[in-house]
Amino acid sequence: MPGPSLDALKQFFARAPVARKATRPLSRDARVNLALGEGPACFTMEGGAPAVEAGACPDPDFTLTLPDAAVRRLTAIDSDDVGEFGIAFFQLMLERDPAARVRVHVEASTVRLLANGYLGVLAQGGLKVSLWLLRKGVRNPKAAIDRLRGR
Repeated sequence: MPGPSLDALKQFFARAPVARKATRPLSRDARVNLALGEGPACFTMEGGAPAVEAGACPDPDFTLTLPDAAVRRLTAIDSDDVGEFGIAFFQLMLERDPAARVRVHVEASTVRLLANGYLGVLAQGGLKVSLWLLRKGVRNPKAAIDRLRGR
């Protein structure tokens, strides 16, 4: 099922400095299903580094629906600033155009999300992401998780 989005994400996580920085806090147990235009893929940290492969993950922490337009925008970011990347990702979650909107379906418990290091990823974005989230009404990490869960 190789396709342009899968290939772009594989290269991005293998080569982009911002991807390495952003994923550093994740545990080896972190796994995310990616619903791509060309089919399912799986992001993991099993080998100690970010990897994307075709096919769904067993028991994912969450599922990201990433339309091709969203993948193109995210993988085109030419910066090593995790905050800039984080804001771009969250902006895609609020995108009005469904052809570019990223959707998140959280499947793991809050405890598992914290244990797998996702809060650390958010912290990598630093003040830049925190201020942006505050302006959007997200006051703390639990509120961010609750909002992702649709509460």
